[in-house]
Amino acid sequence: MCWLNFITLNSVAPIPNLHLISDAGAGEGLMQLHPTRDTELIVCGKANTLLNGQSFPSPALGNGSVTPAILVHGVFRALQAQGYKIRLHCYQLGLESKPDFSDSKLDDVVTHYCKLGEESELVNKVLIPELQRQHQAGEKHLLAESGIGGTTFATLWLQRWIDSELSFAGSTKDKDKLAMKNRVLAELTEMTASLAKKASSYTSNLSYSDPVQRACCTLLNSGVSELNFAGGAMIFAPIVAMAENINVANISVATTRWVMESRDAKIAAKALPNHCELRTPNIEFYHSKFEAVRMYERGYVVEGCGLGGCLDLAEQLGIPNSTLIASLDDAVTPWF
Repeated sequence: MCWLNFITLNSVAPIPNLHLISDAGAGEGLMQLHPTRDTELIVCGKANTLLNGQSFPSPALGNGSVTPAILVHGVFRALQAQGYKIRLHCYQLGLESKPDFSDSKLDDVVTHYCKLGEESELVNKVLIPELQRQHQAGEKHLLAESGIGGTTFATLWLQRWIDSELSFAGSTKDKDKLAMKNRVLAELTEMTASLAKKASSYTSNLSYSDPVQRACCTLLNSGVSELNFAGGAMIFAPIVAMAENINVANISVATTRWVMESRDAKIAAKALPNHCELRTPNIEFYHSKFEAVRMYERGYVVEGCGLGGCLDLAEQLGIPNSTLIASLDDAVTPWF
């Protein structure tokens, strides 16, 4: 029996009126529920947490596609069919909502909470010892993020450390929302211009970093044997910012092909330290029978919930792409 540990760092970036710059989430007053509901989709194949008292279990997005969370669920079901055990570790970083994992399809689920600004304490007290236990037990792990607004802070960091012209895809293509996002980014850039170019200068202020960045920086300084990340710009940013202070010998980052089709993502990837391996899966979603899944190949969704890392891991473990696609389609079938 081989256990696969999927660790999701859930958070919402400290951006006022976030619903005005992001298409993720369910709108004003409900944005904090988005990471919680995505984690429920990963675990159960449906979202259980209510929105304003109403049940909306479907993974369908407004653009006709589906959230990456349901596809991660499909990957895990394919791995389980091959005899692997999946344990999900849900870290609610500054989120008050309690996930409802009724009808869980995974083998084990563990949830942890902390208040905003207490991410490092939770990582040091709980996550690092758990990673050490997994290593000693010969278990595998993936560290993913499920957040809203984090691309703004990832861009802030990567512009400071690499190139002020860099830009990264978020959850929206709406011109008004993008304009507002750019204004927020410009304000943050102005406020942080005088800071020392050190990750700690940003993580010490809750307005200049998000919970995922603070958690990742703590992990990178931890001295654990290895860290296997799943994600795009939001994972690149803390690794690049911490490059000279990383205390972990083996680091890998797996993300989707679609993230790496971006010129700016390629520039950011080149700034990763030499001992950080970058991986992308080979699978093509064109073979899905659902347009909602095939839309990924056209850039409607490029990453999220650690999808790229999960697909890459499944390929490493020898799951055929045809089997993976069939399992993704099975996960989506109830909703179309």
